[in-house]
Amino acid sequence: MLEHDKASREQEKEKKRQSNEIKEHEFSNPNQFLEYKRKKEKELELLKSIPPSLRPYYKDKVNEYFNTLQD
Repeated sequence: MLEHDKASREQEKEKKRQSNEIKEHEFSNPNQFLEYKRKKEKELELLKSIPPSLRPYYKDKVNEYFNTLQD
């Protein structure tokens, strides 16, 4: 118990550490991200709209793949 009290007092005396990492970070442009996302959705729609001449097994696999991309 005494050790805990001593550690608490020492901790209060010490200066708190501060992080400077977030100040050095450059934030990305959300407009660029939204444009990328829009282009990606267009590509997915294009791939979905062109029916590939595949066997049913592979068509199911392709559909599963596209469903995982949307999640």
